[in-house]
Amino acid sequence: MPLKLKRYAARGPNWYIRGTVRGVRVFETTGTDDRKAAEAIRIKREAAILERSVFGPGSSITFAEAAASYLEQGGEARFLGREDLNTGKWSGLIGHFMTTPLAEIGQQQADEAANKLLPGTSAATRKRQAYAPLIAVLNHAGKRGWLNPPKIKAPKVKEKPVEWATPEYVARLLPHCAPRLRRFVVLIVYTGARLAEALRINWDTDIDLAGRHLTLRRTKNGKMRTCHIPDPLLIELSQVPHADRHGPLFAWSNKSHVHRPLQNACKAAKLPYLSPHRLGRHTYATWLRRYAKRDLKGLMTDGGWDSIASVARYAHVVAGETAAAVDQLPSVHNPCTQEIKAPKDRRIRKKLA
Repeated sequence: MPLKLKRYAARGPNWYIRGTVRGVRVFETTGTDDRKAAEAIRIKREAAILERSVFGPGSSITFAEAAASYLEQGGEARFLGREDLNTGKWSGLIGHFMTTPLAEIGQQQADEAANKLLPGTSAATRKRQAYAPLIAVLNHAGKRGWLNPPKIKAPKVKEKPVEWATPEYVARLLPHCAPRLRRFVVLIVYTGARLAEALRINWDTDIDLAGRHLTLRRTKNGKMRTCHIPDPLLIELSQVPHADRHGPLFAWSNKSHVHRPLQNACKAAKLPYLSPHRLGRHTYATWLRRYAKRDLKGLMTDGGWDSIASVARYAHVVAGETAAAVDQLPSVHNPCTQEIKAPKDRRIRKKLA
């Protein structure tokens, strides 16, 4: 049946397009409460679907449609955008491209979207929040046979060295932490839990002191992870009164509430501030590599990373097998005088001088 205009009281005054044309189901806002303008949008939308059925999908499938399909297949929604139920308008990449045909999106359009949506941000932020989700949607459309995905290059990002806490750092920090903050620091150090993951831990469903394990149910990659409770963390959790072992482990209502008390504790301890991610995730991975001698594959499993590439940044925090190999190299010292032998040839000595 042809597309029609409808209004929904619960969604505000704007007109919505609804119906099915050539097997394509449509239910979307026009973004306007003006009937004539909405009708023009409806006609254009219906013509695009008919054009697609004749000339192929790549010419008229919109970014919004491709994004919806990507999300239905379990794609990451975090940076694509959200719909404002009061206005019917979308934010983020969906709001920027919305009805733009996929075939019209290339490098120039990607650069313009990143600069408009994230002005003044770092290359790393633009790569993570604009280019990566855009490329993911276009690649999804390619797998569906809607177009040949364009080759879009994200800005180059210089990887920063890993910052982590030494055992001495943590030992100096803990005496300046209130009990709740102290439990938090010990937990993220010994489990590698991300800040949001730690704040979701519930006494009733996620902590088993007798079995010495806790469960992170909603992680970044969507995979549940069970963590061992070592002695330092067991001591901290055991100090919580039985009457308080219900509901959230940490009562902070928002993750932003963690930073200020942690900053104050670092200041009191006269230590440089390390964010919860560096103090927890980076420290956990580095300690496993350095002190537990875990290889990258084991580290990937322990911390719930998706791939070896995700943990490659921790490859050089220990010398590993290189140390034993380097010790086998021949010595350049005279075993009697312990002095480096000078070359006999004058020309060689002159070059080395």
